[in-house]
Amino acid sequence: MLVRPLLLAASLLLASSSAWAGASHRTAGSTGLGLGAGTTGGGISVKHFLTDGTAVQGVIGAYGGWDGGGLGLNADYLLERPAFATTEPVDIAWNVGLGAGVGLFPKSNVIGVGVSSIAGLEFAFVPIPLDLVLEYRPTIGVLPGVGLDLVNFTGHLRYFF
Repeated sequence: MLVRPLLLAASLLLASSSAWAGASHRTAGSTGLGLGAGTTGGGISVKHFLTDGTAVQGVIGAYGGWDGGGLGLNADYLLERPAFATTEPVDIAWNVGLGAGVGLFPKSNVIGVGVSSIAGLEFAFVPIPLDLVLEYRPTIGVLPGVGLDLVNFTGHLRYFF
């Protein structure tokens, strides 16, 4: 029963020409909260634009799986590039940066540490303020052993306020 009112509201939003009049949320001071993944796990994702061209993001959540795993803490510094494509509902932009993550396994007293480079493709939905980001994240594991992961992809879905 709830599906019909939601479809009606979405149709009205999409049909309204004034709905696309909003400005991009990719500006200094805006903060987004949602779900995402980082160097050492996935969970709650936060992104804050320091300036129009720089941002920090962090993820806190599960590391190594929800059952028997641990806690993952991740932090990234990003250089935000201007949108290279703009259509009615979405701006498409990209970013590059560096990140690090720590994974804590309290049951076994093991700590995992990794550092990553980041290349992200961002779909910023202007009227909603929502972003969907897909990241290529080659990572060097430092602890508990040294390792290289060249095929590592992550993503984020966040609402900005």
